This record gives sequence, C-alpha cells and structure tokens, in this order.
Amino acid sequence: QAPAIELLKRGTLDVGVDGVATPGDLITYSFTVTNTGTVTLTHVPVTDPLVAVVGGPFASMAPGAVESTTFTGSYAITQADIDAGTVPNTATATGKDPDNGDVSDDGSHNEPIPQAPLIDIVKTGSLNLGADGVATPGDVISYSFTVTNTGNVTLTNVTVTDPLVTVLGGPIASMAPGAVDSATFSGSYAI
Repeated sequence: QAPAIELLKRGTLDVGVDGVATPGDLITYSFTVTNTGTVTLTHVPVTDPLVAVVGGPFASMAPGAVESTTFTGSYAITQADIDAGTVPNTATATGKDPDNGDVSDDGSHNEPIPQAPLIDIVKTGSLNLGADGVATPGDVISYSFTVTNTGNVTLTNVTVTDPLVTVLGGPIASMAPGAVDSATFSGSYAI
C-alpha cells in the first residue's frame, strides 16, 4: 500500500468596485484535494489556521479521486495585510488510510495585496499687514500645512519641506490611510 494525498490551495482577492485594496475586502480560497495514493482514504477534511474551511470532510476518496468543489473559505484582509503587501497561508488535507493511519499534505498560497501609497498636501498662507494695514518689508506670512494619507497603506516618517519656509514640526511617525493632520507643520516668511 502507498497512501498519499495532495492539496492545492488557490486564492482570489476581490478589491470591490473601487479597485483598491481596503480592510474587509475578501480573499476567496478554493481547495483541490487529490488521492494520489493506491488505497482508499476515509474521513478527509481540510483545515486552515487562517480560514474557516466550509465543506467536507469526505467520507471516502478512492485512489485517483480529485475534488475541487467541496472545500471553500474566505478571509477578510486587514490593514496589516495591506501594509505587508501579501497574505501567506498554508492549509492541510488529512485522510485515514486502511490501517487508520494519517496521511496529509500541505497546500500553500501567497495572495499579493495591491498597495497604493498616496499622500496629499494643502498649503495655506495668511499675511499679517500689521497695524498700518499696508504691506511693508518684514510683514509675516504664516503658513499651515494639511497632510492627508490618501492611499491604502500606512505611511511612516512623514515630513514637509519647503524651499521658501523653514517648516516646523514633525516628522509624523505614522499615518493610517485616511488620516488627516493639519496641526503638526507650520512655517512663516517675512516678506
């Protein structure tokens, strides 16, 4: 007797209508189990530490039997997954041989997560004309900077530079997607 089993795991990420990976988007997994041995296997489940596998177990699989529709699973991606750019995962198919021994095989899949790092800055300025109300040398323009993480990954060490103004504040250690900061950076310029 030569009991053997093979597991092939596949995954597909659905990024939704916006086409951008965001937390909660689903990776749908499919599992193909093949009895590659010479004996019938019984009680054949698929287990996965990341995914709740739906379907099965098979009561019996004859030698050469291939099953690709019974087992499925899905996983909602997290911000940590997007920041990592990938979701690696391994599942295991196990069966009992005629002597009630276990035979198993691992199936791994590494789902790439598309990253879209983007940042936006809005600079505003206000000129203080002083008490005379007339622009004179030395009057100060005060600048503020609003920085927004418009991408889908966490940004780190965010700084603002300006060739005219010494920018005060920062760097911002970390900005999650969608984060807006309008208080950290400032600058001034004497006309």
